[in-house]
Amino acid sequence: MSYGKPESGAVQASGLGQLLIMLREDLMGELQAINQYQAHIDNIEEAEIKELLEHIRDDEKEHVAELTHLISRVDSIQREKFLNDHTAAPADRVNSGEDESQVLTVGNLFGKK
Repeated sequence: MSYGKPESGAVQASGLGQLLIMLREDLMGELQAINQYQAHIDNIEEAEIKELLEHIRDDEKEHVAELTHLISRVDSIQREKFLNDHTAAPADRVNSGEDESQVLTVGNLFGKK
């Protein structure tokens, strides 16, 4: 499956399809930025620089959430997939309304928030 520009002779994506491609590319960029900032954080000793990069990384995480929500609003199939979280039992899902500290996340699997 291609997410980039259509190959020659391929049917051009509709306006909505093109918008979703751009949003998903933006999402990929934000995720790559998070990984890059985290790698720098892990290799920097200076507390002031580390703290600033952690703040920037967390801003990128907010962008991921914003883009994910936007994609969910625009793409009905994606929205349906988000509603059917098969990665956790219903009681452990983020949207379960229970105590957030009890929700299983990638972060708390590694002992981080």
